[in-house]
Amino acid sequence: MIIMPQSVLPSRQKRGLYLSLGFSLITVLLILFFTTDEETWVGLQRVRPEFLLLALLVVVGAWLMEGARIRYIAASLEEGKKIGFFAGTRVFLSAFFFAGITPMTLGEWPALIYFLHQSGVSLGESTATMVIRTALTRFLFLVLALVLLIVYDGRVGGGDTMNAFFRSALVILAFTSVIYFIVLFKPRLIWTVFRTLKRIPFLNRLANSRRLQGFVQRLREEAELFQQSLSKLKRTNRTRLIIPVLLTFGYWFSYFLVAPVLLMGLDLTFDFWRILVWQVFIVLIIGYTPLPGGSGVVELTLATFFSRYVPSSIIGIFVVSWRFFTYYLYLMVGGFLASRRLSR
Repeated sequence: MIIMPQSVLPSRQKRGLYLSLGFSLITVLLILFFTTDEETWVGLQRVRPEFLLLALLVVVGAWLMEGARIRYIAASLEEGKKIGFFAGTRVFLSAFFFAGITPMTLGEWPALIYFLHQSGVSLGESTATMVIRTALTRFLFLVLALVLLIVYDGRVGGGDTMNAFFRSALVILAFTSVIYFIVLFKPRLIWTVFRTLKRIPFLNRLANSRRLQGFVQRLREEAELFQQSLSKLKRTNRTRLIIPVLLTFGYWFSYFLVAPVLLMGLDLTFDFWRILVWQVFIVLIIGYTPLPGGSGVVELTLATFFSRYVPSSIIGIFVVSWRFFTYYLYLMVGGFLASRRLSR
């Protein structure tokens, strides 16, 4: 699963990168074309450079927290190897590059395992780190989904269509996350349900399909990996997961902080919590979009939502800035680090 032949990787890597950047660039150019006018240049003069620097510091802080989270999870395992402080950050950014150039971030898992293993962590511990990290992130978004459904009634303020889509996405996220954790902690349950489906006449054909069998098998393997990961945690080290949990919240809070910082740099007023809701929605879109990095879709959604606070003359500039700090910068640094690691 983690072998990356250098004879095959470059072409796939370039194709995904070009596809992602191509769709994103075309969308951004269209937004700029339809929104740029004389007011745009006046608005640019009001930009406060110190807030751009602050946004950069927030992003770098997020990288360090995510790197520390990977480092602490790996170190807390039974035979866990303590990698260097910056090694975790390099692993994260290298893996992000493959997540950003593959549909629905599918390239992140094998890349994370690969680069962790390359950093000296055993294959089993690398896989366990990946599974625990994913579970912590899902737990955070499960909590966010439930809170947003209760507090905001699943409304994002982008019109009835957006509200309906957002509410549906939150319900799907909450439902699938609950099922995900049930399967992780009770892996035998998936086979019990599968065998039950086979006994029902009109579901027998579906249960015998190769696709469903393959999906169930992969789900079971992931559940078994999670159980093995928990068993690899030293009993005395389980409390050390508190730090990765806090770092999970810290990373995503920093990620969601970029938009408010940019809005302050434009000297605009806004509702912080409403902006948080919009960004959660955008992250969900990235996970569901078949295009690498949600390219095109993310830019349009961002422009639609933030037009409430950002004047139309500078909405294109805001979209470019937000994507630069939350995607392009990740991609550039991650691609540089990944190419160096693969060249070894």
